[in-house]
Parts: sequence; C-alpha cells; structure tokens
Amino acid sequence: MMATPRRSLLRTGLGLCASVLAMPALIRHGRAAELKPVRIIDSPGRWASYELIFVADSNGLFKEQGLALELIPLPPDQYTVALDSGVTDFAPASDYAYFINVRDKGLIAKEIVVSTPNIDPARASDGLFVREDSPIQRATDLRGKKIGMTNVSFSSAWFTAEFLGQSGVGLGEVTYVPIPAQQQEQVLQSGDVDAIFAFSPIDAILRRRGGYRQIFQLGTIAGRRINRGGTMAKESLIRSDPDLVRNYATAIAKAADWANHNQAAVIQLGIDKGRIPDGLAPYIYTKDGKGDYSVLTWPDHGLQREDDVRFWLEMDERQGVVPKGKLSVAELYTNEFNPFASA
Repeated sequence: MMATPRRSLLRTGLGLCASVLAMPALIRHGRAAELKPVRIIDSPGRWASYELIFVADSNGLFKEQGLALELIPLPPDQYTVALDSGVTDFAPASDYAYFINVRDKGLIAKEIVVSTPNIDPARASDGLFVREDSPIQRATDLRGKKIGMTNVSFSSAWFTAEFLGQSGVGLGEVTYVPIPAQQQEQVLQSGDVDAIFAFSPIDAILRRRGGYRQIFQLGTIAGRRINRGGTMAKESLIRSDPDLVRNYATAIAKAADWANHNQAAVIQLGIDKGRIPDGLAPYIYTKDGKGDYSVLTWPDHGLQREDDVRFWLEMDERQGVVPKGKLSVAELYTNEFNPFASA
C-alpha cells in the first residue's frame, strides 16, 4: 500500500528559511539600487517551467517593470515552505494539481500568471517510464508494482493517480516510492521499482539514451493543449504589495508573447546559461528529438483560462486530493494583475 500524500501538512521549515535569509551570497541578476528585488526559489540547473523567468530577465522585462531577479538557492522540497515563510515572493512552476493541494492544506495563495509551457499532446512531456524489456505496457499492468517519483506530495502523484484511475486501477493497488531525481534511473535499472515518474530533464535523458519506454505522458491526461499552472503568490502579498504582483505578472506576460514567436531562441538561452546541455535540448520538448520547437507554446499574454483551472480542480477532486466542492475555481487564480486581461 502506498503512503498516501493526500492529507500531508505543510512543513514549517522556519529554521532553514531563517538561515537562508542570513546568507551573504544570494544569486543576483542585474540588481541596481532603484530596482525592487523579486525573489524566486532556484536549484542548480533548473530550467523546465522557468523558461519565462529567464526570458524576462535576459530581455530586460523585469528591469522595465522596476524589478531585479533574485534566485534563492534552496532544495526543491523547500518550494512551498519558502513561499509560506516569506523567503521568496513567488513560486513559479506551480502545477495547478499541486497548488490546489497546498491551498487546501492551508497556504492561502493564488495563481497570478502563466509561467509554464502548455502541455500539448504534440510535444514531449513528463510521465511514467519503464525499462524497454519490461512487460509493463499499460496502466493495468502496474497493479502490485512500485512506482518511483521525486516526492509523493508533488503533482507527479496526482498525475499518476489520474492515469491509473482512467483504467480502473486504484492507488491501493500500487506503491509510491520517493526517490531523488538523480537516482531514479539507477533505481529503475536495478529493479527496485518497476516504473518512475520522470520530470524534466530526467525524462529527456531517458529519451536520448534509449532502453526505456514512456507508457504515459502528461499530454494524454486532457487529450488537448492545456496549461498546467504558473506562478503562485500568497494572498497576503497580493494585498500588501499589489504593485509588485502587477509588475511581475506584466513582465511574465510580455515574456510569454516573445517566447511564442521565438521558441528556438528560448532554448538557446537555456543552453547559453548552462541550464540545459546542447545535445539534450531537443529531447526535452520534442518526442523524436529532432528539435522542432514550434510545439513549444505558452498561453497568449500568460493569461489563465477558467476551463483549464477547472480541469485540474476536478481531477484533484476525483483523486481525493481535496474534498469535492470545498474549493471553487475562482478561489484558485486571478488575471487581475495581467495588463492584457481586458485587452
């Protein structure tokens, strides 16, 4: 039986957060005295779902809004704790599926702008991998099996649950095993787990290397192009500093429009910054590794869509992440701070 993450509580992590605030050497990008810092959690080599953060920074869009990017180096498991404690201002790469979970558990926040690429059946995306020689072909073959993932409280847990549930496989019929991303391929090869849910860039590494099959990818959940999430901010920050929220949302909205017309340049930026190896880039976004980056898109102006948010809320309700009817779509997101919302 899996150790269910459904009712997990937010960790306080105050000691770690206090030590981070005292760190003398934060990573700063172009900060000048007149610019207001915008603080975002970072980890070495992070790129997927951070594309627009770096586009906005490199193209001067943050500076144009009076902001200076500060990347706060923290482990991924401090993602929510850092936001909750005020160490960071915003949390990009916030999948709606995950965000709904933490909102239900007490982090009163909203998604304010889309900063992550669309999920699209036409492009490569995260999902479940097995070894090429595995007899596992479909969801029903996973009954009684072990599935490794970075964290059983991340959105990978809910995505996997939805994939299994669509074929009538209950979570009690599989076991989730938390495995650090860097060890997932090794653990899969050893046979200690039968499948892994691989986020980028691990999924891209497996595609390029060969010897693995992807039996499920995010693009199949909705069966259409859909936004997976964006940037969340605490409602207390939204109330106390609406200008910061508005300026950040504006920079990201403009970055999305630029990126939609310059996909190859977005990828090159990641390569130039050392965030993705040159040879790996095509496998992050394209199924065949040939690098047709036209499949990489963001919603126009970074605007959130009500039907997309509703899809993820209903998925979380189906999977018991939140009680049905407890949260409304309107509670989860706002386009209020996006200057293109009324355009």
